[in-house]
Amino acid sequence: MKTFRITYTKTIKSIVEIDAKTPGEAWKKIKSEELEGDDLIWMREGELTYKVEQTEEVTRHIASNPS
Repeated sequence: MKTFRITYTKTIKSIVEIDAKTPGEAWKKIKSEELEGDDLIWMREGELTYKVEQTEEVTRHIASNPS
């Protein structure tokens, strides 16, 4: 069996409608995950996608102790 090291990014594309005084305030609520209550109008969690950045095979060597 071989060993692989894979670097990847997981992304969820979501849509939210939220009441706020400014776009900056809306982003603060989204980033702090304070999306519950009267400010939240509508939210849809999007599809989870994976993007592979790098794949490499890892070679493992087993050391032996001489007798």
